[in-house]
Amino acid sequence: MNAMLKKLVDQGFMNEAQGAYLEEAMARKESMIVSGHKGWGILPLFATMSAVAKSSFSIKQVKGFEDLGGDTQYYVIADLKDIDYGKLISDAMMIPDTGMICLKDPDHPYSIMKIFGDVKKAGIDQSKVFQVLECAKENDVKFLAKITRMGWDENGKLVKEDFKG
Repeated sequence: MNAMLKKLVDQGFMNEAQGAYLEEAMARKESMIVSGHKGWGILPLFATMSAVAKSSFSIKQVKGFEDLGGDTQYYVIADLKDIDYGKLISDAMMIPDTGMICLKDPDHPYSIMKIFGDVKKAGIDQSKVFQVLECAKENDVKFLAKITRMGWDENGKLVKEDFKG
């Protein structure tokens, strides 16, 4: 297992099955949407997933719309201010043969379902897969609470499946 993912497993943030699942998803160049509040561990998880991507793929740190495009395999869209974050995510989703890692938190409110609808309406390649990583905090313990795989089936219908592990 990637050392950065192993560190989160060792810290109890996620279990070993979740770590292995995420490593395999990254190897398939699937996109990661890290969701939750900042105090729930989303930033360390975001940094870890970015490091995992960087170990195998070319990545580009996105600071604005002008950074989309070019020869990259993964877009890393961090904690940006003063930008239409939802539109930036949507535009990145529509770029073929790329993955992305982004945040979904109270500072970056957007509808994942609306963006998926916009991508479908635009007729963009629907072979991409997105993993929504939901972080939580209970009794001052931060952890990865849920992983939901989202993608389209052969009929263009959005399919959501929770990881059981």
